[in-house]
Amino acid sequence: MPAGTFTNRALAQQLLDAIDSVQGLHPGFRPAHAKGLMCAGVFTPSADAANLTRAPHAGRPSTPVTVRYSNGTGVPTIPDNDPARSGPRGMAIRFHLAEHVHTDIIAHSVNGFPVRTGEEFLESFSARRRPSGRATPRHSGLSSRRTRTRSGLSKRLSRSPRVSRGRRSSPSRRSSSPMPAA
Repeated sequence: MPAGTFTNRALAQQLLDAIDSVQGLHPGFRPAHAKGLMCAGVFTPSADAANLTRAPHAGRPSTPVTVRYSNGTGVPTIPDNDPARSGPRGMAIRFHLAEHVHTDIIAHSVNGFPVRTGEEFLESFSARRRPSGRATPRHSGLSSRRTRTRSGLSKRLSRSPRVSRGRRSSPSRRSSSPMPAA
């Protein structure tokens, strides 16, 4: 699927609307990981890197990269040193392989992701909007699904070395940044 292609436009719009309802609308910024620092550099792999992976950038003498460090929220005014509101932290690395050809590695500072699907992510934002702190059966189901997801992720990570698989990203509707949202 080419970058920028949506398989479910309605869900994408619902997710953006839910994020905006919780964090507010901040024109000119991404809906998530709004505050970040962009850096440019060159990746130079070790001599043994090509023996460990088929990633194209590991077999080249060097590859230009763009790196974006970010705070996790969509609120750009939160101070970087506010531990209660500025996390999780994100990092995205784009390896520029050729014109319009790249590999992305996207990471964040929490162990795993709390949900498996866009629908579950939307449900988690709906739960945050509730004024009552009480869990409803619907929210209880979300918690049990989240536990299964984290448990399954922990089992997979304990059986294999920790690796990050790149993914294609779609451009943000609020920013013309060349990097994925992390």
